[in-house]
Amino acid sequence: MAAAKSSIVVGGGFVGVSCALHLQRIGRRVTLLDRFDVGAAAAASYGNAGTMACYANVPTNNPGLLRKLPAMLADADGPLSIAWDAHLVKMAPWALLFAEHCRRPAVDATSRALGALLARAEAGYDGVWRQAGVDPDAGMGAFCGADSERPFASRGGYLLLQRTPDAMRDSEAGAALRRAGVPGLKMTALSRDEVLKLEPNVSSDVCEGGAWYFEDGWFLSEPAALLRALLAGFEENGGEFANGDAVALGRGADGRPEVRLASGDVVTGDDVVVAAGAHSKPLVESLGEWCPLDTERGYHVAFPGAEAELSRAVCDPAAGFIMSPMAGGLRAAGKVELGGLGAPLDVARCDALERGARMAVPSLGPRDATHDWLGFRPTMPDALPVIGLSKHVPSVIYAFGHQHVGWTLGGITGQLVAELADGVAPSVDLTPYRLDRFGGSLLGRALRASTGF
Repeated sequence: MAAAKSSIVVGGGFVGVSCALHLQRIGRRVTLLDRFDVGAAAAASYGNAGTMACYANVPTNNPGLLRKLPAMLADADGPLSIAWDAHLVKMAPWALLFAEHCRRPAVDATSRALGALLARAEAGYDGVWRQAGVDPDAGMGAFCGADSERPFASRGGYLLLQRTPDAMRDSEAGAALRRAGVPGLKMTALSRDEVLKLEPNVSSDVCEGGAWYFEDGWFLSEPAALLRALLAGFEENGGEFANGDAVALGRGADGRPEVRLASGDVVTGDDVVVAAGAHSKPLVESLGEWCPLDTERGYHVAFPGAEAELSRAVCDPAAGFIMSPMAGGLRAAGKVELGGLGAPLDVARCDALERGARMAVPSLGPRDATHDWLGFRPTMPDALPVIGLSKHVPSVIYAFGHQHVGWTLGGITGQLVAELADGVAPSVDLTPYRLDRFGGSLLGRALRASTGF
């Protein structure tokens, strides 16, 4: 009997772990590789708001965004800021392509393509749960440091607040995109009084326009606990996790793909999956392929013991953050800061998150500043992930660039990666997620040429 094929997955966040479990499910011998331990605080999967965001097919790109930028940047408590770092110069190609994708046809195309994945997001995790032996509605047990009896999944809906009636009217366009792009999405407009009935601790100042309520919405009680549980199931089924800093990819003498580590070691498999999030770009470009990936820096702050203040995840889009009542406390997570991977955490952004959280929930207790957190969302200029085969080394599979929805889309991405590895026709048309999709426009061709690719 032929030996099982081997797969190397680079990246231990939700996308990488889901890819590893789906590959294991189809009979692969899988090694999961990351510079950090799975569930470590350095990873974006650790510090997110935990929401299963099946509604999130409305990209940040939009036709009115560019004229709003000056006001947004001038607002210290707004959703967008800039870290004044040398990396900003290197972001120019990404920024130009981002602007190009703020045109209405591009926004509509992105919304449809995101919707195609989001509509399958929860089903994509079915194989993950089975392979890992994890029930998301069971208690977290030893995988959680705060509340072992609480289930991984906290169900009860999701609220997208609207501060004013004008804001609610302005949100109708996004609501139409959500309904059109995500079949079966349950989305209801609520009045201010209906919001306050659901969440009496929320201030009326942030919901005078009411809210959109997603009754099927849910969030993770502790994202890192679920990651640890999934890793345990992966290892129990024969999977291997290894710490290693992948710096380049290549092809070995036998033609198989290889991962070169900073230590000088080389790991080889029948196929390699690049699921390294914001750290994927140098790996892709080591194969000679242009990758206009950059990062949206995101923050969170924590209020220990305040989890009873809310019954569900609540978003204040005007300030750009979500409050999730997680195990051990309430987490306020979000904001977008541009500035790459090198600039340090900006305490001013954490302070802005705290002010926003207190405006929304005035009864919050003290913030624990020792838990202030900065992470890096991997974002392509059109807000779509990259899922597909490398053109230069077809046994390398790309699975990165999931911006704010890496946890949400981890399961379906892993399923698609396993289908590609197995030679099965993908269950979703992968054309919109090709790495080379930016080369079709004059701007894209010029930017690619300017970078030497």
